[in-house]
Formats: sequence, structure tokens, C-alpha cells
Amino acid sequence: MTLEPLTMLVVDILGKYAIDKGTTLLKEASQAAAQAASQLCEYVLTRLKADPAEAKNTEHFEKNPEGYKTPITDAIAAKMKSDPDFATQLSDLLQQYQKAVSSNESAIKATSGVVATQGGIAAGVGGVAVAGNVAGGITISNTQSSYTSGGTGP
Repeated sequence: MTLEPLTMLVVDILGKYAIDKGTTLLKEASQAAAQAASQLCEYVLTRLKADPAEAKNTEHFEKNPEGYKTPITDAIAAKMKSDPDFATQLSDLLQQYQKAVSSNESAIKATSGVVATQGGIAAGVGGVAVAGNVAGGITISNTQSSYTSGGTGP
């Protein structure tokens, strides 16, 4: 059976959510993303549990997402083929999740003297944060002052 990218994305989100009921997603993304993942997870797992043939694998998946990834993936793919309404709702829920994640990535988090974007590094008031592979000297300047550290430039 050839799997659609939609199915793979849904199973990936379900697995991330099922591990710890969204705690990791909340830390990595946002409250909105964790809530959207919760809705997606609840919808899919409830629908699969309603099918006696899939109920047992669904329960096992909730306890061991990685170990039951293949049967759940196959069940979702089959359900999408047989039930267009399921596929449409799944697509809508996935879009809500992706929108929540992308809105968090573009958000700027700021407090007094601290600015960082998703995955960024911040320094407090008057501080400087330097990360990555830094070689040579570092120059910091603004209109009020300038600082150049020792070292050789690249």
C-alpha cells in the first residue's frame, strides 16, 4: 500500500502526542499546537477504536506509539480510502495543527532586554549571547559604544 504524505504526517503527530499527552509538543511548539494535536489525536483514535478490528491496535498504540506505528498507519490509510469524510476532517485538523505550529515559529518572544525567535538565543538586559561555531574576534557595537575582543578575525 502506497502511503500518502498526509497519512505519514498524521501518524507522526499522533506519535509525538501519545508519548506524553502533548507535554513535549507544548515545550517544542506552543499551547495552540499542543491543543490542535490533542484534537487530531482524539478524533483519529476515537474513530479507529470504533472499529472492532482496529480497537486493540489503537489501545496498544496509545501505550507504545513507536511499536504500533505500522498498524496505525495502515489503519488510517485504509480509513481515509474508505471514508472521504474522515479524510476531509483529518486534512482540516492537520491544517489547524500546521497553522498553530507555523504561527509559533514566526512569533517573537520578548521581555525587557530579551528578544529571541523560535530556536533563537537570548540575553538579558545589557547582555550578549553568542552561539554556534564562533572563530576569531567578536565585535559588538551600537551608536553609544563599541567593543572588540582580542583574537584574530577570520
